[in-house]
Amino acid sequence: MDRLELCYLHRIDPQVPLGEQIGTLQALKDEGKIGHIGLSKVTPEQIRTVTNDITVAAVQNVLNMGADRHDTARELCRDLFIPYVPYRPLDAGTLAQQGHIDAALNWLLHLGNHVAPIPSTSSPEHLRQLVAVVTGTRI
Repeated sequence: MDRLELCYLHRIDPQVPLGEQIGTLQALKDEGKIGHIGLSKVTPEQIRTVTNDITVAAVQNVLNMGADRHDTARELCRDLFIPYVPYRPLDAGTLAQQGHIDAALNWLLHLGNHVAPIPSTSSPEHLRQLVAVVTGTRI
């Protein structure tokens, strides 16, 4: 592969100035090695700081209707027209084990058009349930 379309800065390293981290990603983008820059595990303040220098293609933070129900970065992303990608949308499988896949994903999908959850599973049955929620059909 010659180019990654989206490359996330997954964790801001507190030992390295944020500008250097973003500068490295921007240099990779300028070289054509990555298409877009995303941020993960960030605060609204960090998003604001970074958007002063680059275009942020997506923000990926933990959000689910279980233990992690609120992230102020989601609202900021809505306001800045940045796609928001909630990871761990099934609360590390807890909501799936409790039979709440439909409710959990529908809750996230109704938080705004800018929200795109990324559920994962190793269970074929859970995969069928995930597809059913998104497509409205059973497989």
